[in-house]
Amino acid sequence: MVSPILARSAFRAATKATSRAAVQGTRQFSVIQSMRQWARKMELHTPYERIPTQTGAAGADWGASFKRVAGQAAVFPIVAGSILGWPLLAKTLLDGHI
Repeated sequence: MVSPILARSAFRAATKATSRAAVQGTRQFSVIQSMRQWARKMELHTPYERIPTQTGAAGADWGASFKRVAGQAAVFPIVAGSILGWPLLAKTLLDGHI
């Protein structure tokens, strides 16, 4: 006759082994599929979606474009002059004093 302790431990071992086999049998790991899922998560949108017909083209924002160009035009001469002109300025200021 088998002791209840041994029977219980054998039953637990058998059920644990079959549950592992069942879980491992349902999980199939594919490197290609996981790479495809990763690439799909990296996309911001679906590339083959149709654009709705109600959505029209956005108009040009000329004010923002002009503001950006004007800001760059105001800063460019100062920056370019200081980067390219410092040797001439240094020669003029320090000529004969070093």
